[in-house]
Amino acid sequence: MTPSSDASPRSIPAFLAAVTLLLGVLLSAPSAASAQASERAPAPVTVLMVIDQLRADLLDRYDEVFTAGLRRLRDDGYRFTQATHDHAITLTAPGHATLSTGTHPSRHGVVANVWIENGVVIENIVDETRSALDAPRSSGTRLDPLTRSTVGEWLQDVHPEARVLSVSGKDRAAALMAGRSDASVLWFDGAAGRFVTSDTWADAYPEWVDDFHDDDFPELLETRTWDLIVPPRHRGLAREDEAAFEADGVNTTFPHEFDREYWGGDVAAWLATTPYLDRATRLIAQAGIEGEGIGTDDIPDLVMISLSQTDRVGHAYGPRSLEQLDNLVRLDAELGEFMDWMDGRFGSDGWRMVLTADHGVADAPEQATEEGSPGHRVTMMEAVEFEGRLSEVATEYGVGRAGLADTLALVAPEIAWIEQAWTLTDLLAGGPAQDSFTVLQARSSHPGRQTGVLGAQGVEMRLTEGTLLWTVPRGTTHGSPYMYDRHVPLVVLGGGIPTGLNDEPVATVDVAPMLAVLLGIEAPDDLDGVPRPIG
Repeated sequence: MTPSSDASPRSIPAFLAAVTLLLGVLLSAPSAASAQASERAPAPVTVLMVIDQLRADLLDRYDEVFTAGLRRLRDDGYRFTQATHDHAITLTAPGHATLSTGTHPSRHGVVANVWIENGVVIENIVDETRSALDAPRSSGTRLDPLTRSTVGEWLQDVHPEARVLSVSGKDRAAALMAGRSDASVLWFDGAAGRFVTSDTWADAYPEWVDDFHDDDFPELLETRTWDLIVPPRHRGLAREDEAAFEADGVNTTFPHEFDREYWGGDVAAWLATTPYLDRATRLIAQAGIEGEGIGTDDIPDLVMISLSQTDRVGHAYGPRSLEQLDNLVRLDAELGEFMDWMDGRFGSDGWRMVLTADHGVADAPEQATEEGSPGHRVTMMEAVEFEGRLSEVATEYGVGRAGLADTLALVAPEIAWIEQAWTLTDLLAGGPAQDSFTVLQARSSHPGRQTGVLGAQGVEMRLTEGTLLWTVPRGTTHGSPYMYDRHVPLVVLGGGIPTGLNDEPVATVDVAPMLAVLLGIEAPDDLDGVPRPIG
């Protein structure tokens, strides 16, 4: 497998691509009656919409079910069908940082959700020494790990008055999209039972946030059942509802009820495991657009929304479960509601959206093997054998830390479910890559930041295709360099954007420079991505 940015040389220089895209937007926009009227016209609002864990093929598989927002994106948007994350560790934190900075994790520094640095476990932007604003049980944030600027920062460097809004069901998504911009940043916190922020961005909540929690959120907290709404004629697109490898292995079928005893009476925590949290995120984004006065003047504004529930449902039930199909039907409706609301507020030509995902996901190994595809769930017995082999190597070779890493990298692929291993030192050394997987892993490597099972020993590994570690006893996950984890949707929709398909390979590092063009600003000239032409 070859990463898309290596498989196809970028024949169009970045500045020409930017000019092409900008001209396409400008020429198809309505002309102003006069220069004076043009100066007064509000700038179109630019929206980055990230659907956490939305694997690209799911939109094709379930196409006939979509009738609202996803339908509009597929019918009216400009779709890049071969968009991929071109790094190996395909997780939420590095995915969002890549989308917002236009650089690979090797350069923006957020190599995983969790890594080891100077012997300390670091959880991306989480700072347990600080609290979220007015939420003492919830951790605050720090942006030290992020070493690159984000598109919101580029915008405010040019237009200090520009408004930036970043909301998500997850802290790392909202924070890493916003970066160090002067933004309104909010994420849902289960412990607080509400959307929160950190003093990284604010000293107090604006009135519209309090109004949302007083007026709109209580209705969602009344929800006690997740019912199946997929029409019967479409349910066969997913697998059977009951599967022993889903969720907790017991409660695997619809309807999914709030269990007061299990959740300790915490409806908000249960809500965060269902599709309903995406509705709350969509509603607070709309409240923020209105409350912050976004799109009311000729200064371009940026809205970034990450909807998290496709990821949470996918982890528990798998991408081709009936639960995920139901979630996507609901996501389609939520996106449709948002688009209709944007049309009503700004007009259909008054906003543009770039929709993509932070990563994909593997099929549950049990389903994959049943269908003849690679799949393996590493057992605890295999884990014990693996740890025993590592101890044997350390005892047998009795070498220092550097020598042990070299030895482990050679020995690890002897394990049946390990395909390849490298030392972090070799990955950071650069030079000609032997294969595309090494390129991908190098792009997920940063000095001093060690990831994975052997990270503390200075070794990075690639598991065999379809393999999940013993840490995932049911459901599924992501994080590999295989295409099921890397291939994501990339669709642009809105005022001045033509309808069309582009089957050329593109990378998610191209998203931030594309957003810069839509915002009418220049991106840094040392990005890994380029602004792909639309049309």
